[in-house]
Formats: sequence, structure tokens, C-alpha cells
Amino acid sequence: MIVDTTFASCIQTIPSTDLSAEADVLSKDVKEKRYVPCVDVLIPSYNEPEEVLKRTIIGCQAMDYPKKKIYLLDDTRRPHIKKLTEQLGCFYIDRPDNQHAKAGNINNALKKINSELVTIFDADFVPCKNYLTRMVGFFQDPKVALVQTPQHFYSPDPIEANLGLEGNITNEQALFFRHIQPSRDAANAIICCGTCYVIRRSMMDEIGGIPTESIAEDFFTSVKLIAKGYRLRYLNEALSAGEAAPTIGAYVDQRLRWGQGTIQCLYCYHSPMTTPGLNFLQRAYYFSSMTYWFMPVWRFILFCGPLTYLIFGLNPLRATLEGILFYFVPYYVSHIMLFSWLNKSRRSVFWSNIYETLLCVPMALTVVKSLINPFGKGFKVTPKGVETSKLEINWIVIRPLVVLASLYAAGFVIRASNLPWEANPEPVYVNLGWAAYNLLVFWGAIMCAMDVPKRKFVAFKHSLNYTLKCGYQSVVGKTAKISEGDVLIEITDEERKKLNIGASLDSEITLEILEIGLQEIKVRIVDPKNTIDKDVRQPNKLLLEIIDLKTEDERKLVEFLYCRPGMWDKETKKNETSYFISFVQSIFRMNPLAND
Repeated sequence: MIVDTTFASCIQTIPSTDLSAEADVLSKDVKEKRYVPCVDVLIPSYNEPEEVLKRTIIGCQAMDYPKKKIYLLDDTRRPHIKKLTEQLGCFYIDRPDNQHAKAGNINNALKKINSELVTIFDADFVPCKNYLTRMVGFFQDPKVALVQTPQHFYSPDPIEANLGLEGNITNEQALFFRHIQPSRDAANAIICCGTCYVIRRSMMDEIGGIPTESIAEDFFTSVKLIAKGYRLRYLNEALSAGEAAPTIGAYVDQRLRWGQGTIQCLYCYHSPMTTPGLNFLQRAYYFSSMTYWFMPVWRFILFCGPLTYLIFGLNPLRATLEGILFYFVPYYVSHIMLFSWLNKSRRSVFWSNIYETLLCVPMALTVVKSLINPFGKGFKVTPKGVETSKLEINWIVIRPLVVLASLYAAGFVIRASNLPWEANPEPVYVNLGWAAYNLLVFWGAIMCAMDVPKRKFVAFKHSLNYTLKCGYQSVVGKTAKISEGDVLIEITDEERKKLNIGASLDSEITLEILEIGLQEIKVRIVDPKNTIDKDVRQPNKLLLEIIDLKTEDERKLVEFLYCRPGMWDKETKKNETSYFISFVQSIFRMNPLAND
């Protein structure tokens, strides 16, 4: 654990690259048509909702690049999805079986396409218009095989959403994508992440296509290309955005799949530990990717530490209050400061405890199972476009946390009640303090495992001029939030009366937002009682559901909401004090129960 923590904190964070200036230069050759190779855009799909796929296809078609072809790879062979691709004007590819899951789906498509470059997007990822312009120029270097970009998420992850802390904490994956990957790039040891990357077709063919020996096909793609002596680059710019895991169950399953897939590497022929062509530093980077998934085992052991004293009287930590004050407190404060400085405030010590506690038991079990039977569980797709109208409790995640918390509480009572008869009370105080902190972390993790109601479409804050018409009357104002399915507007009581909106929620009205190019869009007023959006209940707010949106208008809306260059590249960063305050708030607010 010490080796892994030291490596992750220092070696994987201190060296770093920034390719933005190089991309500025190389993209000029693309913009000025001096280097414009053909690009095949692949969108692997497995049972995603039609509206999710439509958004991604429209975003891919909006990329400002002349020589591109968009292919939807449908692994569930749905006639209505084939019809959708025909309506939108992109190519459709399916296959008779689902062998090797996503990797097999892509390899099947490779037999039918022949462009020099290939870019792959998961079904929920939407690229910005300048995605290919920024990426393609790097392939003028004949040794470059792959260029990866960060995964950015336009929706909050389930921990943020369930605790009501959207915008107050950073996405859990920001540390890896915005800080660790650029460090790996310095050693040519980045990890291909399965989406949001461009790869040279000839070099992909050289390694036999997308590897199928593990469910972590993207991890092996990186290893095989580097072993061949090729260069992988990491452009640390958010040039696309996707949907975060929508529920805590999906979030946990996704991490378990990543953990299992990475551990499988220990058993594969092309393991980064044994395959020739990698240097010592590259092996060390990839080895750390595997040892990272063992941390939940050590964390579970540490969780059991206070219990050995609280229940059995076996003291795992021989320390006095004076020792804690003079040694541990300065160390812990220094640890918080160092951690925050190294990752540039992208991750908090306190929130790392919550995330890792939530995954601790299921991930520890997965690690043990994967070591015994590494290939026993197949690929499981993360669901997309999930909509829920009520609180859903994930008992599979909560049960082990409740058991641990109950044992802690019982031990806490036993030791506290015996305190007057203790000959040396200092170990009791030390372990009770340790147990009290762990109980708070357990409670926060339990709150995370309760999924609050979720909207079908993510709404973004935009203040744009609108014109709302009802019959012969019209009013103007500003929008508050916009999504693909509805618009939240600001409207006064006088304007409501002018349109006579209160007389009927079924009034036939139209909306114009000329800054997007939307004219005469049919909308329907949504009764505040029929929506989970709390903002609708604010004074002078009105929610309008969009109906009968034409394809050309939908393109304008998607391009505005998802495809504008630079719109995702601003990172959320907070200082450790803010993180600590939000940590305390999450424990006492009980946001999921308030949303029931």
C-alpha cells in the first residue's frame, strides 16, 4: 500500500506534458487543407435509447472536418435504429452475434471501412466541432499511433447528484484524466480509454485490431501499440462530453468492470509485465494501474482495525493522545496540503474517502474473485439515458456498509460504557475517535447509495433572449435553463396574465430563441407538480416542454448545447476547506431522504 501510494502521489503526478501549444501549430495544417486524411467515425452501440444515439450522431456530423464518415455500430440489431441512421444520413453496421462485446463490434466494422484514421466515441459522447481539427495534425508524425483526450461529463456523477453537491465537488475521474494521464504521456505510457481517441488504421491492423483477450480492451490497445515502438499522445483538452454513470449501481458496476479487466492483464499473454518492447518506467506505470485496484482490500483491513479493539479489546494502534497531537495531526495536515498541491485541487482527501469507502467491499470481493477466476464475468455495458421519478435505494451497495457501521456502533457503545473502569483510557479515546470518523464516512457513503429522482435530459444554465407567443399575445424575457426536451424561462406574473397561461396548461403556444436559430417551436407548459426539477417551483419560473421538434431544429439545439469549441474545458477546482465543508454538509443534509 505504501509503494502504491508513493508511486501514485509522486511519479504519476510530478512529470507532465501539455500539448495544447503543439496542437495550435499542427491544427493549422488541417484548417488550411495541407493535411486532411480521411477519418472513419465509429459509434459502438448496445441498447442505448434512441435520443442518446441521435445526439451523438448529430454531434459527430457537426464536426468541422470535410473528409469524415460516421458509422453507427449496432450490436442489438434494432430496425428502428437503422431507420434513425437513414433519417440522419449516417452509415449503419450490425453483425449476427455479440462475440467479444464492444471490441468485437469495432473489429467487425474494421472489415468494412478503409480510412487512414479511425476515431471512436461511446454512444453517449458528443464531440465539439473542433475535435478532429485539434487531433488529426498529430498524425503527421509517422510514429504517432494514437491520440487520446480526456473524458469529460456533462452530467454529474451519482455521488454529486445523490448528495445534492453538483458543482461543489469535482468529478471523481478528473484526477486521472486531467492530471495523471498527462504525467503518463511524459513516459509514453498513457492508457487508451475506449472513447474520445483517434487511432491510425494501419497500426491498429498491425496489432490485430482491438484486443479481445480482456474486457479491458482499451488498456491492451495501449500496451500493444507501445510494445511495437509507436508513440501515443495525450491532448489534455476536453474536446467531447458524455454522460456520467446515471445511478450508483451503474457507477459501481463500471468500476468493477474496470478493476476486473485490469487485473486480467496479469493472466494474459500480452501482460505489460512480460510483453517485450516496454521499458522499466512504462512497466512501472502500467503496474501501478493494476495495483491501484488492490487498494480496497487494504482499506477493508483498515476498517476492521478499530473493530478489533472496540469488540475484542485487541489494540491495533498503540498511541497516546499526546502522540496523536504531536505526530499524527501535523502529518495528516501535511498530507492534506501535499495531496491538494500535487493534484492541483482536482481531488480532496475527504471526498476520496467517501468514493473509496463506497467501492470498498464490492471492489475487494471483485479483486479476490478476479485473482481466482479472472475471466469468469463478461463485459457489462453501462446504461445510458436513465430516467427515474422516485428515490431508489441500492441495497447491494448499502448492506455491507450498514453491517460495518452497526458493528462500529455496537463496539462504540461497549467501549464507551466500560470507560469508567479502564485502567488506561487513552487507547479508548484514540480508537473511539478513529471509529467516530469512520462512522461519519460510512454514513456519507450510505447516502451516496440512494439514487435521487433523475431527469431524462440534462438541463444547462443559459440566459438567452426568448419570445413566447400564445394566440395573438407575446412576451419576451430570458431563459434560465435549456435541455433537449424542455426550456425553463423567467416570466413575471403580469406576463403570465397577459398570455392567460393560468387558464389552461394545454394552451397551444410557441417559443423562439433566435440566438440558437430556433423559430416557432411548439411547446407545452409543464405543471410543476409533474416534474422533479426544483427550479420550476421558484417564483417567476415556467417550464416549457418541447414538442414536435424538427430534425434541423434539433441539430441547432444539440450543436449549441454540446458542440461549441472550448465549452467543456473549464475545470471545477475548490480549495480543501471548501471540500471539507461540502463533506460535512453531505453528512448532515441527508439530501436523498429529502428528495424522496
